[in-house]
Amino acid sequence: MSHFVHNTLSGLKKLLNNNDQMKIISYEGEVREVTCSFNSEAITAEIEKFENENSKLPEDYKAFLTLHNGARIYESIGEDGGKLGDGLEIFSLNEIKEHQEIEYLSEHGIPIAHLLNDCYLILDTEKLKSGDPNYLNIMEFTELSSLSLNFEIFLDRYIISQGEAFWSWPIYTAENYYRTR
Repeated sequence: MSHFVHNTLSGLKKLLNNNDQMKIISYEGEVREVTCSFNSEAITAEIEKFENENSKLPEDYKAFLTLHNGARIYESIGEDGGKLGDGLEIFSLNEIKEHQEIEYLSEHGIPIAHLLNDCYLILDTEKLKSGDPNYLNIMEFTELSSLSLNFEIFLDRYIISQGEAFWSWPIYTAENYYRTR
């Protein structure tokens, strides 16, 4: 399998200005300014050590780690210029270890990212062991559900949708959209 994580991130970085910021369009025409920041890469020995102590990681996620050992994507910038702490926070290997100490997260797999309000992306270790390519779950508040995706497809769609919750789009129709906002 060929991984396109590098292409997705390269495309995003081309849109950033010299301050790693850009304007994006959100729901109903709202324009906002966001920033993206990327950690340096994880070395192979760090990834191997993590896997030896925990669980084998999927190849597409390891491809991300060899580029960036953590990142923040589409973090909003407030009117005062400060970062608001939203967007997608992809954990470094050390941050994953810290989040694994949170029982309600680790009992469902390996937490690899935080996004939106109290949502986590979690690698389903049972699906990984069985070879299921749709191993990525989302925990929204306390409800766990499968995204039927892998990491790189999630990342690609998250970037294309400019940080919106694309996985919930099918439930909004012309009949219920206006009642739910």
